[in-house]
Amino acid sequence: MTGKKDVPLRIELLTGSEGSPFLIRSQPEIRFILREIAQKRARAALYYGEGNDFFLTMLLDVGERHIWLDPGPNMQDNRRALHSDKVIFVSSHRQVKVQFVARRIESVPFSGREAFRLPLPDALLRLQRRDYYRLRAPARSALKCAMPAALPASARPGTPSVKREMPVLDISIGGVALLCAEHEAGLQPGEIYPDCRISLPGLGTLIATIRVKNVMAITARDGTASKQAGCEFLRLDGKMTMLLQRYIAAQQTTFPESP
Repeated sequence: MTGKKDVPLRIELLTGSEGSPFLIRSQPEIRFILREIAQKRARAALYYGEGNDFFLTMLLDVGERHIWLDPGPNMQDNRRALHSDKVIFVSSHRQVKVQFVARRIESVPFSGREAFRLPLPDALLRLQRRDYYRLRAPARSALKCAMPAALPASARPGTPSVKREMPVLDISIGGVALLCAEHEAGLQPGEIYPDCRISLPGLGTLIATIRVKNVMAITARDGTASKQAGCEFLRLDGKMTMLLQRYIAAQQTTFPESP
């Protein structure tokens, strides 16, 4: 028993940001981190498909150009992972979340049994700063982000903008993940939205400018299609930062994270 809390094995949206300060690109450092994960037999998850499905796995070995993973316990999950265009590996290193994306996965013999082989990643995300902890919004809080909606091309100059509300999936000091219904006009990477407002129950209203960083199509287990937009806050001032920190601290106490 170590007394340490496990790092939640969820995908971080910061993966899509090529300029993220949390991306490690040094191949020797990537190998070192992954080898320590393998040596300590740290818990890991492999996401596949549209990013909704995953199975628990373990990093078996790390070579100069490849890594080897345990297959999942379910043969159907394994087949779907092998036919995916992209898989995402998530684990932890010294109590810090790490993840990377692989575009190729294959089944190969390993020490007398089958294993998954992935290419050594070109970049690895390692979230080192506590203030970028991402809080998944509790269902009972139902956070909404009110943001300007795009005006039609026929709108007259000076027409006031209208707001649309989008459900908040998770939130951090660095940004927010928003849910877009499939039939709605989706957000696009690079778009900037000023005067976005998120009411934080019992504390006040967060007001921020956000920039869309990446958009991912997701499908719920009931077949409902939607999109998840990973956004960053631009120039969040001290007052808004403190407000958000208070909210995250309160939610961590009331609704502790589960793996």
